Amino acid sequence: MKNYKTLMVAALVLFGQAFCLYAQDYRVSTPPSPTEPNLFNPESGLYRASMGTIRSDIDRFMDVGSFRDTSFTRMLMYTGFDPQGITIGAGMKLGELYFGAAYGGSLIQDLFSRATNQDPSELSIELSSPGSSKTEVPGVFDAAGDRPADVKNRNEFNLFLGIWRVGIKIGFSQILTVNQPQDDKEMVVGETSQSFAFENALSPSFALGASFPISSSVFIIPKISAQLDIHNFVQGDDPIISTDNSGFYSGYAQSYNEARIGADLGVEVRSSGSELRAGAGYYLKKRISGFDIMSGAEITHVVVDNWTDEKVVSTYDNLEQQITPYILYSGTINERAKFGVKLLADIRFNEYFLTPDRGLYSYGDYETHTREVYVKPELDFGGTFTLLPDRFSLHAGFGLNLHTFNISESENKSTGETDSSFEETLPSTRFAVGFTVNLNANTMIDMLLITSGKFDFKNEPDYTDIAALRRSAQDNNKFTLFLTMRR
Repeated sequence: MKNYKTLMVAALVLFGQAFCLYAQDYRVSTPPSPTEPNLFNPESGLYRASMGTIRSDIDRFMDVGSFRDTSFTRMLMYTGFDPQGITIGAGMKLGELYFGAAYGGSLIQDLFSRATNQDPSELSIELSSPGSSKTEVPGVFDAAGDRPADVKNRNEFNLFLGIWRVGIKIGFSQILTVNQPQDDKEMVVGETSQSFAFENALSPSFALGASFPISSSVFIIPKISAQLDIHNFVQGDDPIISTDNSGFYSGYAQSYNEARIGADLGVEVRSSGSELRAGAGYYLKKRISGFDIMSGAEITHVVVDNWTDEKVVSTYDNLEQQITPYILYSGTINERAKFGVKLLADIRFNEYFLTPDRGLYSYGDYETHTREVYVKPELDFGGTFTLLPDRFSLHAGFGLNLHTFNISESENKSTGETDSSFEETLPSTRFAVGFTVNLNANTMIDMLLITSGKFDFKNEPDYTDIAALRRSAQDNNKFTLFLTMRR
């Protein structure tokens, strides 16, 4: 029962609100929520096991503000594997020049999956009315009823150039999500077989950063980044065919871009094996149609009710601000032990206007103005202990997701109604264990052995946002294996 609830909540987070096609009176007009891609950074088993409090060369060599802190002399090469895919990376130092490249994703899984990246309009179905009219509705299936597998694929490529203390990184990622929770199933009169969601997002990105010394132990680390997510998103349910041969279908289709720019400023103090880093990031995010930054995104709501085809095109005009303050300290206890502690917060302010080209109030197409505030603080602890000098180290970490607050105020301008909500999520915990084996001075195996996932104090999973879901999926890796060689 708990697993069923977990899957249901995860589906809600990834694909927006669920649609009950039997109840045709929707009072809240909320657009679907596609996946939120982030800039890709390689993460070692040590980093994951210590809850992000202790970093290795893998975690630094593609970081625009920390690539100078790597310990290898000329070259670093690594490969990693976990249940979600593989990572491959290499870095090279040539005097004051630094080159890096990395891949992370599910390329191997893609070769054996039945997922399709076809445009959903090519995978549609026609509903034939008792007369001669036909209505085509989008869906992740073709006219013959063939369905791709339930799959989520992610592939990211990054190139890195460092000159003196300045790092430049360009990247490209693709996320393909096909959500078909059941196998092929014939349509039954009076029933909907299953819901579906399709998303294909292409994301070019750019990051620029540096590490400037103020003194021998104090550094200023500025970073700027930009990212454009090009989305194709479709969500809906199979049509319902009633006993009197009438039909009903409801679904959403979006093709839009999402622009994201940000800046991060940090201060780092280093002394005798310890490191104190504090700073904050500020990001702006907006959905747009095409490449017009002043526009809003378009959302098409397709409704087929009793063979009547209705389409409402709404403009989703938003601006989301995100602030991420953080403070991290790592230091040595003795020659064998090192520990780290990190406190951070994810604070978001989002305001959007949803304006339909016409009202279809029975199905929730209202003119809406909404303000949202989201606050999620997190406290992490990690440590590593060398059991066999120069050979074997054990890592462990503990994370505490503190109280999360989500405040929303919405005004339905079509009906004059207002609505406000306050959601509070109790703290939840995460645990991780890993180890490192040094085969020789230049070759090491770094493994995240096991994590316990997330447990909150109500014994129910906490999936309050996309980022939480992504972290949970990562934390539930039973192992991550890295092989690193350096010279």
